[in-house]
Amino acid sequence: MKKSAFCHTRALIFCMVWAASASFAQSDEELNPNIFYLDQGHGVVPWELSLQFGQVLLENKTGATVKNSLVAKPAKRDKDGDAVRLTWNKKKVLNEWGDQNEAVSTLSLINKEGFIDLAEIRDQAALVIDLKVLERPNDHVTISLESNWDWKSRASIPLKNVLRKLPKKEWVSLPLPLQCFKGGDIDFTKLTSMMLLHTDGNLELEISGARLAAFPPEQVTCN
Repeated sequence: MKKSAFCHTRALIFCMVWAASASFAQSDEELNPNIFYLDQGHGVVPWELSLQFGQVLLENKTGATVKNSLVAKPAKRDKDGDAVRLTWNKKKVLNEWGDQNEAVSTLSLINKEGFIDLAEIRDQAALVIDLKVLERPNDHVTISLESNWDWKSRASIPLKNVLRKLPKKEWVSLPLPLQCFKGGDIDFTKLTSMMLLHTDGNLELEISGARLAAFPPEQVTCN
């Protein structure tokens, strides 16, 4: 597996400062994929936005899992198609063991070529997601990071209360400090997914971007 090119971790804080002031009108080729993961609703290569852990690929930001448990379609932030609308519909879909199939209700942002190493700046950075809540969640919501493409190595943050407190139908930039992602035997030197967003309930939101940004450790509060 080829490792994607990356900023040296010692210089990464500088890169993040640059990223904060960068224009989001840049093309994928100009965006550093170790800092930018999703831009204008589209994965920054080699990151790929999909449903059900890559089993449902999006075409023109459009796709759906079984029974429309999770539906994606193009949305507008500043111009047509520069965001993706995601609608979670509570459906009973069982896996082979007879349990609720969580995969069909998971939005995935996965690195298709390699991994990134954020271990040295874990306590100084946050994943920032540009989103707009259209329908607040009525059930638990989690967002997870994953390493080594291994489901056993995920670390998560509960988002239900966070999303319920956000203003409806307004774009916000939501920072999620990396040090708040807990649980699982995750390896921050080999991150392969920067967003696994899941709920078994109803939820509707739009997402335009996901990126890394500097975040002072003294401002971090993990609930």
